[in-house]
Amino acid sequence: MSNQVKNYKMKLKSIIMFSLISFGMSAQVGISKALTFDPDTRTQLHVKQDNFAARMPRANTAAVLPTSLTGTTGDGTQGSVIFNRETGSIVQNDGTSWKISDPIVTTMKNNKMARFIRSGNVTTSCGTCGLACGFTVKTCTATNINFTTTAPSFNEISADVALAAATSNVININTKGLYKISFKSGAIDISTPLCVGVTINLKSSLNLELSTTADATWRPINNTTSTSTSGALSVASLLPGSIDVGQSLAFTYVGVFNPGDKLRLSLAGSQNIGTGICSGALGGNNMSFAMTKIGNAISEVIVEKINMQ
Repeated sequence: MSNQVKNYKMKLKSIIMFSLISFGMSAQVGISKALTFDPDTRTQLHVKQDNFAARMPRANTAAVLPTSLTGTTGDGTQGSVIFNRETGSIVQNDGTSWKISDPIVTTMKNNKMARFIRSGNVTTSCGTCGLACGFTVKTCTATNINFTTTAPSFNEISADVALAAATSNVININTKGLYKISFKSGAIDISTPLCVGVTINLKSSLNLELSTTADATWRPINNTTSTSTSGALSVASLLPGSIDVGQSLAFTYVGVFNPGDKLRLSLAGSQNIGTGICSGALGGNNMSFAMTKIGNAISEVIVEKINMQ
């Protein structure tokens, strides 16, 4: 091979390498808010104006989509995705708008819920004391808790969940899904007889029960209890009437429900007189637990549907 041919090939290789290097350097990629920054459309990286999110196209198409609904700057292409470190979400542009595709982020159906307020007082009877009722256990009958749709109640997911009536103790589930149910009672009023030198365990309880349109049998699915001073209450004297020993009832339950499922809550409890002398003949013998509207005693149930997409 002549020197002339060798020189020609070396020059040709140099030209090709220089062209490739020049082509590679022409594609800009980076993060900038400067309007003059002009990255290659195949590698552009967009930054949300609050610096919390970045949008990156993963496909090179000619179609330019509308501006992101989440506030990013610049135009995206078909198949663009965004990662938001505020929520840990991954969002994809479907050609019209940005869609959340991460199931963890869509947990609470756009943060919508149903909130029902307890309607009226709820009192569960534990029987009477009479002349003497020491060393006895009084079991209180379960009493259903009614809720109302009247304000301050509201329902943003009425297609999924609703009360059986404007005032009802039954909550109907209309669509299949994973639900979160939260309840708080406020302060529980407790009525006891007159007791002297008494040790008594006052235990209020709240039951969440389930039935279906196919089977009307009510089955317990959650039970919450509250006891006085985490056990027995020992006092020199216990006056008749309503007393406050710091009891309240609250719970959170997450479970799967089907269309036609029905939920209800009931108040129950027990009064266990371990030692002492108690008599209902000296001032009042009705023994009970109650949820009332006095003071910090408002009760509510909140139902949220969790989407698993």
